[in-house]
Amino acid sequence: MDLLAAFALASALGAAGVASVIIWATDRAAASSITRHFKASEHILNTGEPPANWRNQRKDPLANLDELIKFFETCRFFEDEFAREQLLAQLAMVRADWTRRASL
Repeated sequence: MDLLAAFALASALGAAGVASVIIWATDRAAASSITRHFKASEHILNTGEPPANWRNQRKDPLANLDELIKFFETCRFFEDEFAREQLLAQLAMVRADWTRRASL
């Protein structure tokens, strides 16, 4: 009976360890994604240009900007709704500018 109890305890500790690693990795990936999106928006609003890593992708910068806008439409990491609306309005103006420049 002691062997069975030890096995159950070891299994529970192992499962808890795996779960904690999964939670840690998920939190880290989410934080990295959020940081990447906010840094991209900051670069775009400061320079009016796509971030350097967007230029190295095969995807059109407008498609990346559309994905960024979609992300911020549902992102919960804003101080308030006004801050979200302001960022989305600024990104919409940048999108209009990029669309205009692309059509020239």
